[in-house]
Amino acid sequence: MATGRSQFVGASGQFYLAYGLAVREINASLTLGNAPSVDVLASSRDGRHTLSFQVKTSRNAYRRNRYGSEGFEWDVGKGVIGKHRETFWYAFVDLHEKDERWDPKIFFVPSRWVAEFVKPDFTRYMYFLPITVSELTLERWDLVQGFLAGKKAARDWANDWPENKLVKWR
Repeated sequence: MATGRSQFVGASGQFYLAYGLAVREINASLTLGNAPSVDVLASSRDGRHTLSFQVKTSRNAYRRNRYGSEGFEWDVGKGVIGKHRETFWYAFVDLHEKDERWDPKIFFVPSRWVAEFVKPDFTRYMYFLPITVSELTLERWDLVQGFLAGKKAARDWANDWPENKLVKWR
């Protein structure tokens, strides 16, 4: 279990996502550690459509050069390997800490992208998001809202694998 400052960093990402959902009038519930792989549950007003979010938070996720690319990186743990479904997304929060000031950003990433990237032989289980897919993921509240409204475009995005834009690991 996380202790010290990292505990607060993780919690801040979860509460930031819940805040973002709530101000968009999306029902949101934090699991507060009671669900091993889900941090925030979101549902449409009528409850017909739901999303489960695993939240990963970094104080500063930006990496100038990782895997030969510029992008962002988060610790994800071994449990992500091969685990994906349309209704399970990652909310990667970059608190973007600069001199004790914060400018949080959320990257919404389908679980398939993470499951395809992280491999069992990694010495540290990290997910790398290239800057080239920022437009597909950064602050894409429209995709969350669209998915919960049952929109086909959001469902297609959740199942897509933009292989030409993502870093492939072996």
